[in-house]
Amino acid sequence: MVNVMPILMLGLVLVGLFDILSNYETNRCEMTWMYEYPEYLPVPLSENVTRSFPRYGLYLYGEGAYARQSKNFKLTGVPVLFIPGNAGSHKQVRSLGSVALKKAQHLRTPFHFNYFSVDLNEELTGMFGAILSEQTEFVHRCILKILTMYKKADSPPKSVILVGHSVGGIVARALFTLPDFDPSMVNTIITQATPHQSPVINADQYMADFYNTVNQFWQDGMSSGRLSHVTIASTGGAHRDYLVRAGLTSLKGIVPESNAVSAVTSAIPKVWLSTDHLAIVWCKQLVLATKRSLFDIIDPKTRQVTTDVKHRMQVFRHHFLHHPGSKSFSLTSVQSAVPPGDKWVELTDEVWEFSETRTEGVTNYIFPIDKELGGRDTFVATTNIVEDSWVYLCQEEGGKRCKEGLDMSSRGQLSPPLYSGHKVVHLHLDSYRSFSHVVVSVPKSSKPVTIQTQFYNGTEKSQELQVPNVMSFAIRSVVEVEVPNNTVFYNISLVGLQEVYHAFTANLVSDCEDNDMTKMHMHIPWFKEDVYSVSQGSGSGKLSLRLQSGKLVDENTNAELRLYLNPKCNYKVQVWVNFVEVLGQLIRFHGIVIPALAVTNILKVLSYQVRTLGRGQPCPSFSEAQTAFCQPYRVAPLVNLFSLLLSYQGARLMYLSLGIPLPDSEVIKAQGSWFRLLPILFYLFASAICRMVSAALFGGVTMIGHCMVWFGKKTADPEEMARKAPHPAALFVISGAFLAVASQFSGALAFALVLALYFGKTCRLYANTITLRNCLNLQNDKKKPGPLADAEDTFHLQYTILYLIWFMSMLYMPSVVFWGKNLNFEYRLPADPALYTAAAMSACFAFLYPLQGCYLRKKRSVVWLSWLVYVSAILACMYSMVALYRTPYFILLAFVVVAFCQRMA
Repeated sequence: MVNVMPILMLGLVLVGLFDILSNYETNRCEMTWMYEYPEYLPVPLSENVTRSFPRYGLYLYGEGAYARQSKNFKLTGVPVLFIPGNAGSHKQVRSLGSVALKKAQHLRTPFHFNYFSVDLNEELTGMFGAILSEQTEFVHRCILKILTMYKKADSPPKSVILVGHSVGGIVARALFTLPDFDPSMVNTIITQATPHQSPVINADQYMADFYNTVNQFWQDGMSSGRLSHVTIASTGGAHRDYLVRAGLTSLKGIVPESNAVSAVTSAIPKVWLSTDHLAIVWCKQLVLATKRSLFDIIDPKTRQVTTDVKHRMQVFRHHFLHHPGSKSFSLTSVQSAVPPGDKWVELTDEVWEFSETRTEGVTNYIFPIDKELGGRDTFVATTNIVEDSWVYLCQEEGGKRCKEGLDMSSRGQLSPPLYSGHKVVHLHLDSYRSFSHVVVSVPKSSKPVTIQTQFYNGTEKSQELQVPNVMSFAIRSVVEVEVPNNTVFYNISLVGLQEVYHAFTANLVSDCEDNDMTKMHMHIPWFKEDVYSVSQGSGSGKLSLRLQSGKLVDENTNAELRLYLNPKCNYKVQVWVNFVEVLGQLIRFHGIVIPALAVTNILKVLSYQVRTLGRGQPCPSFSEAQTAFCQPYRVAPLVNLFSLLLSYQGARLMYLSLGIPLPDSEVIKAQGSWFRLLPILFYLFASAICRMVSAALFGGVTMIGHCMVWFGKKTADPEEMARKAPHPAALFVISGAFLAVASQFSGALAFALVLALYFGKTCRLYANTITLRNCLNLQNDKKKPGPLADAEDTFHLQYTILYLIWFMSMLYMPSVVFWGKNLNFEYRLPADPALYTAAAMSACFAFLYPLQGCYLRKKRSVVWLSWLVYVSAILACMYSMVALYRTPYFILLAFVVVAFCQRMA
């Protein structure tokens, strides 16, 4: 009978993966055009630097006349250094460099930017962390070189702006950890799709140590004030970036808000779209926002980056978080001002709309404020007025004029669509009791002007909505909210939307067929990851409600769905569970735990096979052992129980006193992504994937095994096969050869050689079982051990070992790629994460390679030792879900136990 569960689980994983790779908005990024050929001028470095870093280089970006003038490297501008990320090219600086050059020429500013870029050989820094320290040191040397190129400038720079893409942003922050780095050389960092919180894949110990060192240094540096002069702007790419999810780009807990802003491109003013991991570098909307911020942090006196931290942060907040729609950045916010013009019109409407194709002069529309504020305590206005100042609070003097007032336009916020100029402002009048009126000033304009205003009671225009349970997808549970009539703005608090795997669809339904613009805005209080849905010409629309970062335990606010509507229409909002997006969210946030849980599955299979042989029973195949012993209740409850114990302060302190790292469940909890069903659900996913990969691997083994039978001898003598087994001395020689390869070249290469040899052995074992099964005088009686039973037992056991070796080889594959790519520079991998594990594997090889199932049969000690393999499976589940680099250690622990069993036998 076919086991349906693995097929079902595999289907769910594939649906979730399909959702990640396909369910996002179309690429709405505009291209950054250029009109002159780009040039990347190689900057000459000292002989010492070239010899120490032969793989890397430094380039100055230029085009046209600017490139020709810069070939002597006598520069006078503001230096900016671009640091590419994982497999990134130094040529990715083109968009930023070209736009900065054209903007400076167009505005005729007294300063310009010199864009440099480092060539880091397009190395896989996202998967191979051993080279991050080397790249950091090279960038340090480049900064020193760049600053020496401005000696003859009238106002030489004392610092360099750093722009880091992907892992390049971590390299930028890692500079400060170098003992000989002068922190004053960098005071501004901009990162694009950089995973600040943790690596996307914690593939090796070097990566983990690098991140821990950098983040801890910044936490301590900000607390002590050593890094208080540095400001950082971090941007994430939203749902289109399926390589680095937006939550990892947050600097929360690493750099305080006084020195950093973190935002997702879907929420950044004048961007409002999602970008993939590469497009975030060249996306015109984001490039322009970045360049505006860089131009605004330049001190006009020194023509270099201002040293005023507050000024730089105000600029970053203006361009990346809160843009009131002003034509240029201004330090002033709310300021005393009286509306211009002599025409005043008093209105008492609770809801007021204005729409004209053109306006002849300035008109001030004045709205009295209810002094009691018992009902209308909030004022909202939406408009497309292009003037910076358009909404005021004032104290009436008489004759419907203001004797004093406040310009509240800076409290407004730009809103999509792009290029519409739409702004919205919310004024909570309870904070301004000294004023008697709200004034909307309509300027003279040759373009259409639209305004909508409303006084409302905050409690009447808001409602809490309990979102459906995510398990209600089977019955399509839909919750509805009827929006009150005559409404411009309505706010829905989404109670229950707090887990990262939650995903809902909000549908706005209107009774107006032809409608003005309506908007749905999902606001997330704990991270700048807002998303918008704009409907033009129709009042209906849909918006996907899903989080990009987890809600932490100390957060007591809810996500909000804000509606901006046509008051002439009636609306209702429907919310239901989107099961496909739930699966997508699960895989997006937690897919990284599948490899560790897959290893747990394989180790449990190995444990069951060894224990079965020790009891004198035939060794089950991989699929039989997985069906018999790999149920989730044998692992997941232990993980949850241990996590529960650590939630008690006393137990946690006792555990930490042992000096053992916290289990990965605590790491996931700290990210706000843990839920109790996670180990059970993803164990089932991993089990299904194990079956699929095993089927592919087994297919390869059987195909080659059949070829060996067809093209080899047709009969085999079991005793002859035993005599042809490698001599133990030869096995130790081979192990020594593997150790030599690991120490002199690459540990990952040694793993690849072990895998190749073991794959060949497993294929021969399968061929032997076929040959023995075809012998006329041999029948397979599982109850009576014989040559065929021994051969099959050995094959099943060695096949599981082959599976584990294959997994370790895949984990270290980036090391092999890096080693092969850099053979022109050096033969030995300088920092090898696989060196010690390869050495241990080489030692185990001499004992595992000759292992036969009959050696372990009917051994009570083998039965007891098999439980140590089971313990290694549990440990792999607890400590490797996030720290993937730990899985080889638990596999090797199992190998040592099996090798010990072999040695005892």
